[in-house]
Amino acid sequence: MTKRKTVGLALGSGGPRGFAHIGVIQALIEHDIPIDVVTGSSAGALIGGLYTSIGSIEEVKNIATTLTKKDLLWLFSDFGLPSGIIQGKNVTEFIQTFLHHILIESLPKPFAAVATDIATGNPVYLTTGNLATAIHASFAIPVVFEPVNIQNTYMVDGGCSCPVPVDITRTLGADVVIAVNLDSYPSFPGKTKKPNFKDAGIATANFFRYNLSQQLCKSADVTILPDVKTVSSLNILQLFDGKDIIQKGYDATIAQLAKIQKCIDA
Repeated sequence: MTKRKTVGLALGSGGPRGFAHIGVIQALIEHDIPIDVVTGSSAGALIGGLYTSIGSIEEVKNIATTLTKKDLLWLFSDFGLPSGIIQGKNVTEFIQTFLHHILIESLPKPFAAVATDIATGNPVYLTTGNLATAIHASFAIPVVFEPVNIQNTYMVDGGCSCPVPVDITRTLGADVVIAVNLDSYPSFPGKTKKPNFKDAGIATANFFRYNLSQQLCKSADVTILPDVKTVSSLNILQLFDGKDIIQKGYDATIAQLAKIQKCIDA
């Protein structure tokens, strides 16, 4: 009997856009697509880590869509400085309530959270140690959050160096890698309209992530591109649009199901 191929999911970074990952996983499960390996960068590490640990995407969806303004106020109220506006300890504490101090190496399937070594700019693939701490390091956006110290290395957001962790997914044993890229090409309000200072600045910052994500996804077998270009990667208030963002991920995955199944059967 031929052994089926191992399927890995590489979940990209993107702040509130990361809710799309819930829809992606939901669609794959509903259509009997196996998920054997999970990796994530920033928001991808958060959703991927919660799913891999809890084992129920419906429970992850419930956590994501029941956040209140009071919750957000508390999560982002532990002000830090001088190395970051927010310490991030409240966020880690919140994640721990669901993960119960679980270690990555004790998860039921291979998992990696991607962070960035602030001293070198290189990606760091966290495959052991406390899961909540690894997730914290993976989404520690520079300036917004204080860097996270893990084994004497200060780490920041994985999206800075590896926004879509395709290679580590294959390294962890995936024969077929499904990448979820949340970085769309930065667009201006009108094709012929001269961009203002704000539009140009934001787009310039996004150019680098867009091109890096495109390059990383070239080695994936299938790339899912949820239509989340209207969702800001930094506007946390868009977390309250969670159900709509989740649906974007679901719809984009449904559109790729035939290609995914073909890669698994090949």
